[in-house]
Amino acid sequence: MNQHNPQEDNQMYVIGVDPGPVPGIVRLLLLQTDQTTLLDAQAVQVTPGVLPDALDALSGRMRQSIALERFVVGRRAARSATPSAGAHTRDMVVTVTGWARGRYPLHLRSAADVKPWATDARLDAAGLLDLTKGMRHARDAARHALFCAVKDYGLPDPLSSRRGTR
Repeated sequence: MNQHNPQEDNQMYVIGVDPGPVPGIVRLLLLQTDQTTLLDAQAVQVTPGVLPDALDALSGRMRQSIALERFVVGRRAARSATPSAGAHTRDMVVTVTGWARGRYPLHLRSAADVKPWATDARLDAAGLLDLTKGMRHARDAARHALFCAVKDYGLPDPLSSRRGTR
C-alpha cells in the first residue's frame, strides 16, 4: 500500500532544458515551505530523438515547471559548427513547448537573459557545477533551472547570505 507523504504536497520539480544537437536536462527538486529549499538535483544529456521520452521519465507526480532556453538567431548561432544545428535547435524548442503545453508552466528565456546571472560561481554555490562536470549542455540547462527556481519559485539566491541549505 502506498503511503501519502504530506511533504510531497510542498515539493516541485523545476526542469531546465538546453536544446541543441546534444540536449541537456537538469531537474531540481524544491521544497516550498516558509522558505524554498533545494533538496536534490539530477543532470543528463541525451540525443534529440529521446528528448520527449527523457522528459516523460523525469516528470513525476508532483508539480513541475519547465525552464527552456529560447533559441535566438544571432551571431553565435550563425557561427554554429553545422548549418543544420540552428534548425534542429528551433525544432527542439517547438517539440519541448508542445510537450509542456497544457501540462506544465513553461518559462522561455534566452541565454542572454540567463547566463549573466547564472554564473559558474552561482552554480557552484548551488551544488550544480560538479553535478554537470563534463556536460556543458546539462550545465546550460542547470543555468536555466536555477534562474527559474530563484526568480519564479522563491529559491534564495545561492550567493546571498540568506540562502537555504542543500
